[in-house]
Amino acid sequence: MSREIRNVLARLRWPEEYIETVREIFAPAEIHLADKDDTGRVRELLGFCDVALIDGVLDDNFLSAPNLKWAHCDQSGIDAYAPQRLADSDLIVTSSKGRSGPVLAEHALFFMLAFCYDVKRLLRAQSRRVWADHDQDDLRGLYGRKVCIVGYGATGSHLARQCQAFGMDITAYRRRNIPADAGGVTMFSREAGDHLEAAVRGADFTVMCAALNDDSYRMLGAREIAAMKPGSVLVNMARAQLVDEGAMITALRSGQLSGAGLDVTDPVEPLPPWHRLWGQPNLLLTPHVTPQMPDRTARTLDILRENADRYRRGEPLKFEFGEDDVFSRGERPQYFKGYHRIMALWKSIGERLA
Repeated sequence: MSREIRNVLARLRWPEEYIETVREIFAPAEIHLADKDDTGRVRELLGFCDVALIDGVLDDNFLSAPNLKWAHCDQSGIDAYAPQRLADSDLIVTSSKGRSGPVLAEHALFFMLAFCYDVKRLLRAQSRRVWADHDQDDLRGLYGRKVCIVGYGATGSHLARQCQAFGMDITAYRRRNIPADAGGVTMFSREAGDHLEAAVRGADFTVMCAALNDDSYRMLGAREIAAMKPGSVLVNMARAQLVDEGAMITALRSGQLSGAGLDVTDPVEPLPPWHRLWGQPNLLLTPHVTPQMPDRTARTLDILRENADRYRRGEPLKFEFGEDDVFSRGERPQYFKGYHRIMALWKSIGERLA
């Protein structure tokens, strides 16, 4: 059954050229622009719009909007608002899943290579103008080593291809029992009855690329870490709550993990200066920042174009939220509320001491 689009709420901070493309995609519907901080305007538009395009995640206002039929969240994951009542509702929710997959995979490789080359030690030596006293026998590259990719969506599949170029032995773990789209990848899946412990067994590197939901919450714990090769490296590019933080820190202190590269923290970001993760010497942290794709917004527009056509034809949409995406077990990810006061002061002190 075909569906009509009449009014579109666009809560997007995009340049005008991209907004014009949005107008083209949804024509002849009327596009109503709103700023993210103008909550009054957003509530007004939710009173009559049937489609919403937003730079972020939903809240209860969107779920209770009387005429809203489809909401698109312009980000890869929407676990910050993924209650059971959203899955039970008639509201169609989609995301821009996969738009940054190639550079997220590069970010994971950055962490992996940084530990291969013991980059912290190199940088400390360089800052002291000392020729680093590395023993070459203590270093080993990526070639011939085993990586387990946990989550095989856009980021995972791109990472598999990049790891192939380094000559690595690759295993992967995913929800569905679907073969990998890259050759030479040994696939494990929850649907096939496989346990994550089997997928990570003997891995030199384990890279978390999975979506966060009730099934994946803390899926990597003490048992899985113990199955990895002693002295292995954990990389998390997805969501911090995929990993049992306590088990990870214990493994870092015991040497079962020789290092961890994290772009996400649980559940507060930015990470406050007193958090225990800062004190781990074999940890690399990046502030949930990955280089931009040169065409990231264009990739989102491609998703919107295809989904608008599917919506009008009454077909299922790409990257649609469903029962498997519900997340209600852990604490909702949040920004550290003291950021503007404490973090700004701490950053200023750190810059002066550097």
